[in-house]
Amino acid sequence: TDGDDHRNLGDTHLHTLNSDGHLHQYELIERCKKLGLDYIIITDHNYDTVEKSYSSDGLLVIKGQEVTGDNGHVNIWGENVGFKPPYDLSNLHAYKKIAAKAKKNGATISVNHPFCSNCGFLLDLDDMPMDCVEVWNTIQHSDNIKNLNWWVDKLNHGIKIGAVGGSDFHRDYAKLDMLARPTTVTLAKSNTPDDILAALREGRSVVTNRPETSMIYLSVEGAQLGDTIKLNDNSFLVGDCRVTKLLPGHTLKIFNNNEVVYEHKAYFPEKEHNAVFEIRNKGYIRAQIDYDFTPALKKVYTEVEKRFLKGSGDVPTFFWAFTNPIWID
Repeated sequence: TDGDDHRNLGDTHLHTLNSDGHLHQYELIERCKKLGLDYIIITDHNYDTVEKSYSSDGLLVIKGQEVTGDNGHVNIWGENVGFKPPYDLSNLHAYKKIAAKAKKNGATISVNHPFCSNCGFLLDLDDMPMDCVEVWNTIQHSDNIKNLNWWVDKLNHGIKIGAVGGSDFHRDYAKLDMLARPTTVTLAKSNTPDDILAALREGRSVVTNRPETSMIYLSVEGAQLGDTIKLNDNSFLVGDCRVTKLLPGHTLKIFNNNEVVYEHKAYFPEKEHNAVFEIRNKGYIRAQIDYDFTPALKKVYTEVEKRFLKGSGDVPTFFWAFTNPIWID
């Protein structure tokens, strides 16, 4: 917990048999319970599988829908879209009309995998209204780095957009469990739809590789993720970052805007790592854990990237977890 807030593990992007998923709604829910998730958002394509958000033995199941067209995919969370499918998604005006209606109904809007090689957002992303952007979609791959870079550019311009992750779960592949990869961990007042969605919109969340892995706890003199704290002239603030389950070869980086103000690489498993650092520039603070593939995994990834993502096969440095920012005014 952080003050009166609770950390809630969840998956924001899930599909069932009602669109192109391979599990029944209740099969999916039982698997999420076994993973220890606190909330999920079921987002079938152009269909409301969940008519009203509810709790299933402590697992919060939030109403959602992935508005899906050739020009891009947009998640509508919490309330009705406001239109009946088939939707007109022929141009940006049509997307904005749907987003405005859903927002009026009280929904939260998230643009999904905007730089996906196969189904990205093909219109003017900078002009698309959104509360959140899905920076991390499914297991890690190079398109997510493009998503992250776009989001960071927005942060650098003072634009506040909540960054989320979603497994986009349809089914498992071979022996690879795809559910809750990644996991979005919210700092919410409670595990209710209103509080979870508010935390996502306000950037009070951490995205990490899976439920049981590394977690980042970032604060600045009492300010938590999504908060704003004042930086007086000719002075500095002191930040604190605690990371649990830091893995060998993984590097913790703490950014004050684009400047790395703290860096630590783990050479053996670290149950906990604590960092204290100074902040001297207005803007924001955020934390990220980076890693590189082993040579064997690089060979596998190169082939996968070429086959499924139309990529060059170059293997970049990936991120294992990241926080939304604390704003420095």
